[in-house]
Amino acid sequence: MMIASSLIKSRSLVLFAGAVLVSSAMPAGVALAGTPEEPSIHSLTPAEVQSGALTIEQGHEGVRYVSGGVGVEERAWLAAHESQFNTRLTFAVEPGGAFVSDVQVLITAGQGKTVLKTTTNGPKLLAELPAGSYEIQATHDGQTLHRTFTVASHGHVALGFGFKN
Repeated sequence: MMIASSLIKSRSLVLFAGAVLVSSAMPAGVALAGTPEEPSIHSLTPAEVQSGALTIEQGHEGVRYVSGGVGVEERAWLAAHESQFNTRLTFAVEPGGAFVSDVQVLITAGQGKTVLKTTTNGPKLLAELPAGSYEIQATHDGQTLHRTFTVASHGHVALGFGFKN
């Protein structure tokens, strides 16, 4: 089909007669939720989601957090539980967007007070931080990235960190 092949080459999401095609608005390497390459939380059984259960930990000042995202079950578990956390961090390498783990994360509040210090077990870290302003240092492969952000009393913050290849 001539139309389909030209749309696939451009790599963005297009719905055409019930088929999902890919086009340029979507970065290379991104899998669509619900496709065979990337099952969504809805395509897994409760037992499969439970098998990817991660442990919610306590950081400094009682901050709850969890990290992971390696494997379909962990990604599904994180997706199912992310609403319990107001801060969502994702770590990858640029260019290419390959996810990374073993990122050393240090989150500090005013006056440099440590709120969370951990090394991630996957490319995602979810945390429940009190409302306020924070600085984060994320270190991977000797490269440290710095960001400041504010957590409001309602809503959430989502930050992506791209380490240079």
